[in-house]
Amino acid sequence: MLNLKEDILQFIWQHKLLKPLPLITTSGKEISILQPGELNTDSGPDFFNAMIKINGLRLAGNIEVHVKTDDWLKHNHQRDAAYDNLILHVVYEDNKILQQNTLNNVEVLEIKNLVPEELLNNYSTLIESKKSLACESQLPEVNDLKFTWWLQRMLIERLESKVKRIEEVFADAGGNYSQTFYTILLRSFGFKVNAVPFELLAKHLPLNVLLKHSGNLMQLEALLLGTAGFLDEQFSDNHVLSLQNEFEYLKTKYKIISLKKELFKFSRLRPANFPTLRLAQVAAVLHHQPQLFHSPHIFDAFEKIATALKKEASSYWKHHYLPDGNYTEKDLSLGTDSVNGIIINTFAPFFFFYFLKTGIANFEHVPLSLLEKCAFEKNLKTKFFLPKKHILKTAAESQGIINLYDNYCVKRKCLNCGIAGAILKSR
Repeated sequence: MLNLKEDILQFIWQHKLLKPLPLITTSGKEISILQPGELNTDSGPDFFNAMIKINGLRLAGNIEVHVKTDDWLKHNHQRDAAYDNLILHVVYEDNKILQQNTLNNVEVLEIKNLVPEELLNNYSTLIESKKSLACESQLPEVNDLKFTWWLQRMLIERLESKVKRIEEVFADAGGNYSQTFYTILLRSFGFKVNAVPFELLAKHLPLNVLLKHSGNLMQLEALLLGTAGFLDEQFSDNHVLSLQNEFEYLKTKYKIISLKKELFKFSRLRPANFPTLRLAQVAAVLHHQPQLFHSPHIFDAFEKIATALKKEASSYWKHHYLPDGNYTEKDLSLGTDSVNGIIINTFAPFFFFYFLKTGIANFEHVPLSLLEKCAFEKNLKTKFFLPKKHILKTAAESQGIINLYDNYCVKRKCLNCGIAGAILKSR
């Protein structure tokens, strides 16, 4: 027998999934559900603003749901005046007469014989599943339209969560949009492994300093690599020695405090993703497209952004991934996947933030437009949803899936998920 919890009973009541049989209270009165009410996730009765008929009398108010009637006492509702004004007490099993219900003329509806057994079995399969994705076997059965609709909602949730982080950066930047964008862009260039030290670098080396030297690529490289601590040792390579000399002058001029290079990670990274090379690429983008940094809102189309990000680093960094003079024949350019990753993690959330902050209508559809131009991301989280691969084409879907997996699937919040809900309601 399934160990019933209130959440599944609330779900059943909220979506009116009882068997199509007459609803009769324990006192023999007939009930009609006009409105099940609004689910309350805070303290107080489970449903607000419900509307029912009891023996033809229309009632509006609150409804409480329990597995057993005596759960009322276990939850100490008898001591809470918020429960004195119920219009109905719904229980899976009625096992006790409550004085509070009697005094307040609250009818009790037992639903033990009204809940479809197949629905409970299907719910049991979901919550007891040992798979990473509880509904993996039922996923192909979910209507494509419902699946897509839920992913769109998940995408908005993910963008909203990213905006919260951008709000923190914005406050730290004193409300400066350019510095905020620069910070999250630099974080993206660090990718997941070096995101934190790259963001820290943005604090130690403000954008306004870099923009003063946007016309000199060598000075930009010196500022970025030097502030990151990568020029703080002995070198013999002429290009790197020149960078050192430039940085020594600029460091004194701007009173820059360098980071410790040990903050940055190299292990298990391909050379093309080394933080030294990434910083040289940032320097190239800033040199060739300074307006991307001081006026990011101009770059509101995928093609504009991709073109700006693919600016080649200086000739030295075409064949070096460390400032040590060692030559390589490897392709060190910023690849399509990397460009897409930066657009997904920087530009789309920034424009979502910018629209919410400014209310400028022109930017309302930019985030989705950008994500729809980026390919579907294939990773350990999205692979679970491959049964729906025929409708999974862009990063708009993969970003929705990542939010779904992290905040619903892993936490087994199936009853809060539109996909699992569709599975349960279809039974």
